Amino acid sequence: MIDVALYLTYFLVLASVLLVLGFAIWFLVKNFKKSKNTLAGALVLIIIFLISYFISSGEVYEKFQIGEGLSKLIGGSLITLYIMFAGTIVVAIYAEIAKLFK
Repeated sequence: MIDVALYLTYFLVLASVLLVLGFAIWFLVKNFKKSKNTLAGALVLIIIFLISYFISSGEVYEKFQIGEGLSKLIGGSLITLYIMFAGTIVVAIYAEIAKLFK
């Protein structure tokens, strides 16, 4: 009985993800002019991640069974997180300073 419910859950989660992605792509195609800022933001995030991935070390951690590829992925994700966090802080400070001069 548990197997059937588990497979049903897998199917429903997969169907939900596919529907969300499908409707997102449909909206982007239908309203391309409105979606330019969203696409630009996603492109910037992808570029930041790629730069972070390439500068991260691929150190192998045998104790935790982490190979070079997974290590680079984890390192790139962490560097991306640090860059986005620093960017958020800078934007918040800029917004407060700009508010003072208005």
